[in-house]
Amino acid sequence: MPIDNSLASRVRKNISSLPTQSGELFSLLSQLCAVVNSDPQDPVSHDLVLRAMEHREAFGEMSSVLDGLVRNIGLFPYLDRESLSLADAIAYESHRPIGFDDDIVFHRAQAHIYHLLLRGENVALSAPTSFGKSLIIDAIIASGKHSHIAIVVPALALIDETRRRLASRFGNKYKIITRTSQSPSPQNIYILTQERVLEFPNFDSLDFFVIDEFYKLSVDSGDKERAILLNNALYKLLKTGAQFYMLGPNIDAMNTQNHMRVELRFVKEPHYHTVATQVHRVKAGDGELATLTNLCNKIEGATIIFCKSPDRAAEVAKHLSTQRNLRLSKSLQNAIEWIDTHFHPEWHFSEALSKGIGVHHGRIPRSLGQYVVRKFNDGEIDILVCTSTLIEGVNTKARNIVVFDNTINKKRIDRFTFNNIKGRSGRMFEFFVGHVYVFHVDPQQDLPRIEIPIFSPDESTPDSLLVQVDEKDLNDKAVEKRRRFQEQDVLPFEIIQRNNGVDPETQIELAIAIGELTSNKMKLLSWKQVPNYRQLSFVCDLIYEHLDGRSVRGGSLWKSTQLAARINQLKNRRTLREMIVTQRDYADSFDESVTSVLNFLRTWASFHFPRKLRVIHNIQEHVLPQFGIAAGDYELFSYLVENWHLDPVITALDEYGLPVELGRKLERQIGTNGDFDEAIIRLKNLDISTLKLSDFERELLEDVQSFL
Repeated sequence: MPIDNSLASRVRKNISSLPTQSGELFSLLSQLCAVVNSDPQDPVSHDLVLRAMEHREAFGEMSSVLDGLVRNIGLFPYLDRESLSLADAIAYESHRPIGFDDDIVFHRAQAHIYHLLLRGENVALSAPTSFGKSLIIDAIIASGKHSHIAIVVPALALIDETRRRLASRFGNKYKIITRTSQSPSPQNIYILTQERVLEFPNFDSLDFFVIDEFYKLSVDSGDKERAILLNNALYKLLKTGAQFYMLGPNIDAMNTQNHMRVELRFVKEPHYHTVATQVHRVKAGDGELATLTNLCNKIEGATIIFCKSPDRAAEVAKHLSTQRNLRLSKSLQNAIEWIDTHFHPEWHFSEALSKGIGVHHGRIPRSLGQYVVRKFNDGEIDILVCTSTLIEGVNTKARNIVVFDNTINKKRIDRFTFNNIKGRSGRMFEFFVGHVYVFHVDPQQDLPRIEIPIFSPDESTPDSLLVQVDEKDLNDKAVEKRRRFQEQDVLPFEIIQRNNGVDPETQIELAIAIGELTSNKMKLLSWKQVPNYRQLSFVCDLIYEHLDGRSVRGGSLWKSTQLAARINQLKNRRTLREMIVTQRDYADSFDESVTSVLNFLRTWASFHFPRKLRVIHNIQEHVLPQFGIAAGDYELFSYLVENWHLDPVITALDEYGLPVELGRKLERQIGTNGDFDEAIIRLKNLDISTLKLSDFERELLEDVQSFL
């Protein structure tokens, strides 16, 4: 029976201004029962029950009626096991996953997905943020069916959150592997980005794998280069024959038919929320920042403010910082003192933290980003200013979301992204109703249909993906297109494949360009191990001219000469503070200087430069000997730059929550020259009481140790 919308509207209004008389409460519950009984699975029923649950205590003895409605819509986690009837208790227990030590119960839709996976089906789940998709992963691991599991996450920030969650539950049974340098054990959980999946030589014994945020497989998702790499990673994992589970936020449809004849069930649960959402429209009368300040002063509870870019987040954080004056916990005071010493007091991250505001974006060191999220979830800070880095799966406990901007990378956010941001409001068992404050008009587009290229690669598939796919998994036209690259005689096909994710035409053009150089210029590419400055400058020229160096997002280095100078400075192994002071000569403020240094280290040193240098290495290694010139060897230098000329375990542990500057301080105790497994053992066994550490350093180290 269809729901009476006018009755539902009255119920929603009455819940928001809850009556206090028992007769009125009974009438409200009666009306709520009428709505739910019309259609328990309608999203309106879910919404109203969740809103009523926020005021459960107000219903007193009548709360048992509300519990019955919760049972009716299938939200079993919200039920009290001790107060259930026998029939309800049986239903409750049937939604409990097997093998879990924790007291976990699924809601109805979760249980459905869980049982599909237990039966061995491959599942792609599209569901809201509050659905609890990740808990199903944990339950499948707890079932004991699989010995070797891979979880592919879209960003490095998610590796540690996932690792901590799984280590606390399964660390005694499984080895958690996050880096290619780690050795597997009889039972493993790999937690990797797509790039790291491709770096692993093989996954021969894989039983089960997960693709988180699978919408990023679409080349239209916003980052084409990473989408291609993710498709390549998925293809590599599919070839193992392992069962898989893909999860992501609401989409409308996806292609499940594929040339590889992989069976896949697409399940769409667009309305199964575990929290309700109340949207508020904000008019920015006297100016956006002033309106935002007034809003933050009025609303109660933990609040996340979404901004379009790191620069905008810094602007918002600085403005809000000038409008607040509150007492901080001793823990936060210790953190600010340490950050001021190792970065600078004028850095917007430190200024904001001194006023109880956290900042989270792609230019913040991962360890500090994790720290502010932890303090936000613990209630020590109540405002978190963020960019899209925080809406891609990082778990937060926010009552309120403020959608301050409506663009990302200068593009209007679509309905899909808007829903994803909105979904961060509310928190199961803590905030039954999340509040979303919107400064702009909602996007009106329909939810997208996701096309996954690797499922049905054809002639329209990007070339850099096509060359990685076996011919038997392609249609005839795609095979013909692929063979063009196999049959050309400029660059061997295996080199094109080795440069995974790089457009084949770009590689061929670079090989031709190197072959057309004068002999003296070619010799500038013939270096081994560590280049001199002329040699470094020349490879930087090639990166900018042929490998799209200018388009590196957020790179802030507009010329190849700037890149060469920054890369060269890394060799001195200077501290972050020393680099920041040096960069101040080229910046308008210390805040800009800190941002510039961190941006370079994150964007160029840790990722783009080593990756692009390896592409040039692979190509020159083939071209130079044809002209009687010895090939260069760039492997060592790319490795050194990627790790800032430090012991690789020091930079790697930043992902685990240990800042690089603290890691350098502990290098004598935990340094292993790249042996990450040994470094973890040393770190785990480290006696903190014997070390001369600040209170903040001790807090960070204890936190890291507790999840090893």
